[in-house]
Amino acid sequence: MELLIQYSFVVCFVIVYVRIAIPYCRSLVRFMFNVPLKWNKYVDKPRLAFYALGLSFMHVSYADLFKESFSSSVFLTASYTFIFLIGTFFCLITWTKKFTQVFIPAITKKIASSQNFQISITEKQLDNLYNGLVKYELIRQSKSTRADFFNVLLKDWDKHDSCLHFNLDAPSCREFYELLSSSFPKNNLSLTSFFGKSKRIKRLDGKAYNYNTIKNAPTRTPISKKHIELHSIFSTVE
Repeated sequence: MELLIQYSFVVCFVIVYVRIAIPYCRSLVRFMFNVPLKWNKYVDKPRLAFYALGLSFMHVSYADLFKESFSSSVFLTASYTFIFLIGTFFCLITWTKKFTQVFIPAITKKIASSQNFQISITEKQLDNLYNGLVKYELIRQSKSTRADFFNVLLKDWDKHDSCLHFNLDAPSCREFYELLSSSFPKNNLSLTSFFGKSKRIKRLDGKAYNYNTIKNAPTRTPISKKHIELHSIFSTVE
């Protein structure tokens, strides 16, 4: 039984290493003959990471399993076998369509979206929201133009220099954030990203809002000074 399982593991090693070697041997041949390499960094970099993780699982579990010679316990044997199979799975799944067409795009989107708010909102709704803030003088229009408003709420933070200079105290600014988040639930908004990570939300004096003050604002001031104005503004964008 032990010999059969050991041979099965060896077969898995052969399959994995052959599957890895074939495409990269082709790349080596192309390199040696000065033919442009077909390297897709968006797929091949994650693929290499999966290889490193998968092969580590396979080698460590194989060495530990047969070092014990199946003498420890059924539980340990099953555990090492499971880890080995997980490693094999990690190595082989990288060549499936699901990995290249589903997993990679999903992870790429997730990572990219962490650099912006990804708010699902129409241009008309944004216009109404901005115009309402200007009407009640809750934003400094001279420093926060319509273009700035669109940039901050829709684009990656590192793709522009726009900032929003609000004429709001901490409780009112926190209420604006909550209304924005609830009115447009398809978003990547978080209190930390909005007032800290993005570095795009400023006070009138150009300084950033204090995160702890914003965080604790509802406990000190349940109803903000601009409660009526803010609710009036967001009623126009529903």
